[in-house]
Amino acid sequence: MIRLTSRPSLTWLLSAVLMTGCANIQDDQQRTQAEGAAAGALIGALIGYAIDKEQGAAVGALIGGGAGFVVGNEIAKRKKAYATTEDFLNAQIARVAEFNRTTLAYNDKLRREIASLDRESRRLQAQYKSGAIQKQALASKRNALQEKIAGSKRLEQTLVQEQKVQLQILAEERKTRPANDPYIRKLEREVQTLQGNIETLRSNNTQLAQIDPRLSV
Repeated sequence: MIRLTSRPSLTWLLSAVLMTGCANIQDDQQRTQAEGAAAGALIGALIGYAIDKEQGAAVGALIGGGAGFVVGNEIAKRKKAYATTEDFLNAQIARVAEFNRTTLAYNDKLRREIASLDRESRRLQAQYKSGAIQKQALASKRNALQEKIAGSKRLEQTLVQEQKVQLQILAEERKTRPANDPYIRKLEREVQTLQGNIETLRSNNTQLAQIDPRLSV
């Protein structure tokens, strides 16, 4: 996963990925393939930037419109980028798969961090009660924890927004495509996996929030 260290880097990445996806395109099929690849790279890079470097930075940009966009408008905008419905559905399958891969990695990382933070918070609490450390030590750790909680919650909200878009796409496409359509089946599987990843993230976020009271004085 691509990792960025500054806002200028993020801006450069956005420009570079989009230029790569649009340059030297000769026909609709080539354009579809390039735009799909560019979207996948962009999603992975932005999620990596948001959750690893600056908690909460530009998380809304992951799905192009941020929290609160109109689902129908978002779907129409995405469809315009593809020559056929099959190309569009393939792109959505790849998009959700990218969210799933990245969120799975993030949840694994967060689970380890929760275990470490749990131990550290108990140690700091005991040290504070015994007078071995000052209040500032707890406050500093709590501030860092709250930033992590806020960023992780924003990622959860972003994934929920993406899920809403994909569920609506499935509802619309089922009306016109044949039963047991392979594109629909693949997208359904990815959306179901996304639901599981969201539930795991939500559980992790709850556990993360439960550590906070120990650092409060």
